[in-house]
Amino acid sequence: MGSLAGVNSLAFIGGVAFDPFFRGVLVVMVGVVVLMGSTYLIVSTNSGPRLGGLISAAALFGWMATMGVFWTVYGIGWKGEAESWKLVEIDADAPALSDDGLVFSEDEEVLELARALETFSIADGVQSDDPEAAQEEASIYAKKNTDSLAGWRYLVTSNPRRGEAQASADEYLSEEKIFENTSAYVPLRFGAYNIGGKPLLVEDPRWYDRVLHKFDTTFIRFWHPRELMVIQVQGVIDTPALPGEAPPVATPDPDKPVISVVMERDRGGPLPILFGGTRVTPALFGIFNGIIFGLLVWSMHLRDRREQAIRSAAA
Repeated sequence: MGSLAGVNSLAFIGGVAFDPFFRGVLVVMVGVVVLMGSTYLIVSTNSGPRLGGLISAAALFGWMATMGVFWTVYGIGWKGEAESWKLVEIDADAPALSDDGLVFSEDEEVLELARALETFSIADGVQSDDPEAAQEEASIYAKKNTDSLAGWRYLVTSNPRRGEAQASADEYLSEEKIFENTSAYVPLRFGAYNIGGKPLLVEDPRWYDRVLHKFDTTFIRFWHPRELMVIQVQGVIDTPALPGEAPPVATPDPDKPVISVVMERDRGGPLPILFGGTRVTPALFGIFNGIIFGLLVWSMHLRDRREQAIRSAAA
């Protein structure tokens, strides 16, 4: 009988070690009991069980409120729903499109970009055949001709913001049945433009550039202006793959129209102009714990006033 109980105990311990969720729950429970319990035990020996409980609870909720503040500022920890690109429109009326693919946009800023691209091409400022060097030249050329792009910013292919927007554009092109799959089109090398949003950090920033940029975007311009993104793609040349050979490299077909995906930055949350969805959850967490911390501190304050009144009356 004893051996059977030992086997059952070993099986239980093995199951706990195998199940990550159950093991995590036990670790958290032990940590709470040991850390919080030891703090309460030490404080209560000097202040009594009731006051010691208030002090320990106030310390706990004050610490969690502080964590909520740091999580909100840096966008880490318990995060909310991530920001995303929301579809505004897709200029896909092929028979009526011009080369820039933006003629029938309903947004005035996008129309300004369309008019600018009719007379201005970033490819004119590119001389190198190397892809990376070509993107660098295109970026420099676009920055020198900001007025020619109606205030829009050109994004190089290595820009992470462009990569995120391209993934969203691929999803919308598939949902709207514009292309059957991603192999039916290619993103244009010089087909990503962005406008709006907060000011960007300068290239090769020094430490004071980072400080000034952080101060500007956090305290001076704490709101978030509207931000638009245009991603341009074009259908590929239909080249059949020969048996036994590698598939041909996808090449845009100049006879096919340029398809432009216009998207707007969706920050989410109840107040997107001030708080993005990522920071709403830690902000609410910090506010909730801050309120409880304030009530506990106020309760201890009232307790101290009552004791002071009793001592004054006794004297």
